[in-house]
Amino acid sequence: MSAKKVKTPAQSILFFGMAVVIVFIICFLPTPEGLTPEGQKALALFVGIIFLWATEPVPLAIVSLIMVPVVVGLQIMTVPKALNNFSTSSIFLIVSALLMAPAMSKSGFAERLIYWLLSKVGCTAVRITLGITIANIALAFIIPSTAARTAALLPICISIIEIFKKNCGIPKDERSKFAVGLLLTLAFTNSIISAGILTATIPNPVTADFIFKATGTKISYAEWFMYGFPPALIVTIFAWWLIKTVFKAEVNEIPGGKELVAEKLHSMGKMSSDEWKSCLIFLFVVLMWMTGSITNIDTTVAAIIGVCLMFLFGVINWSDAAKTSAFQFMLIMGGGFIIADLLISTGAAKWVATSLFQLINVSGEVSILALLLIVIFIVQYMHIPFMGTTKMATMLIPIVISIAEAAHINPIILAMPAGMIISGFPLFLFFNTISSLLVYGTNEMRMSDFPKVGIPICTVAVFVYSLMALTYWRWLGLF
Repeated sequence: MSAKKVKTPAQSILFFGMAVVIVFIICFLPTPEGLTPEGQKALALFVGIIFLWATEPVPLAIVSLIMVPVVVGLQIMTVPKALNNFSTSSIFLIVSALLMAPAMSKSGFAERLIYWLLSKVGCTAVRITLGITIANIALAFIIPSTAARTAALLPICISIIEIFKKNCGIPKDERSKFAVGLLLTLAFTNSIISAGILTATIPNPVTADFIFKATGTKISYAEWFMYGFPPALIVTIFAWWLIKTVFKAEVNEIPGGKELVAEKLHSMGKMSSDEWKSCLIFLFVVLMWMTGSITNIDTTVAAIIGVCLMFLFGVINWSDAAKTSAFQFMLIMGGGFIIADLLISTGAAKWVATSLFQLINVSGEVSILALLLIVIFIVQYMHIPFMGTTKMATMLIPIVISIAEAAHINPIILAMPAGMIISGFPLFLFFNTISSLLVYGTNEMRMSDFPKVGIPICTVAVFVYSLMALTYWRWLGLF
């Protein structure tokens, strides 16, 4: 990534002062009915941290650290609770994934694997991003976690980017549109396709469980697939196309193409001892991710085991680890988790959602179709303040079911599409889901890259799912 223009002390103070003013204005506004004073402070801090992330008067890691004395000073969180947000399971999953990447690269296994893949899918930017998209679709049926799937493919993508930059004459620390496009394709198509497969991500079975408790109807794997996979696949393909169009690669094909790949594979010879170690450890971690539901080995625990094995067998050392952005990223994420925790614990997120849903006059003459479209739209844009889709599903699906019951319609009609939207489209900001956080942690991207394509994709998704409601779902007898 090209070096960012360093702000002068005067500019830093100005932007930081503007953030403080914004927070204080929101805090001292009259508290709306149904929102607690603590919830109002949480919303104020949410707006404030978004402003600081966007303007970056100080490094993002410092912005996150600042949140600790702020929330403690406002007396809305204790010191231990604030600091606990810097040691969550999600943070250690990302740190582990970012440490595995240099281990595989140092051993040479990642480079060998990439050249083998390029020999199969081709050396053009279009084919590479399409290959990652297809891999995401295939893995969604095998690995029941978007975070684990992204972590599995991330080292491969990082190696592809290194090879692309090296052979295209792009400095290693310079921003590359190909790199941004590849990483967004990895994160976004992974999330989107998950909406169509019941076991691909946790919010889907959470939604199915809420529906079962409300109606006594158990949604099967096949039923979820029948309703959800076609729209998920359509939007996945659209996302791939849009990302490669917006972030068009500097060159369409790696110079030298097939000849370069063949030459590299030949010159590498047989796999070295370190390559075999990296390969076997990586495959062992992927196997643990695939069988987690059987072995009860947590996704994060599996990743940590993999990193420890990399160190134990000498594939990576502490000097290699210190060069990564993993530990800096722990601090960046911690501040985001503090805000996400506050929005939920103070009831601010629920108040926002409830206020939006109260705009729907279910007692009036609202058709089932119109109600469904409104719910899809509101749920989609409620992604913005949330970090993580599971908490979002846990909070919003009961509200959606209540709306359906008040309107005297089957809760499945509203809840199942809402669950699909929640699980598949956390694409607005870099902190909305672990997959986005993982790719953002590579230091190849800017905050603005996510909404640049995330907003259009999410908006198109609203129309695609609405069209499905008008046609396909009606033909299948959903309503």
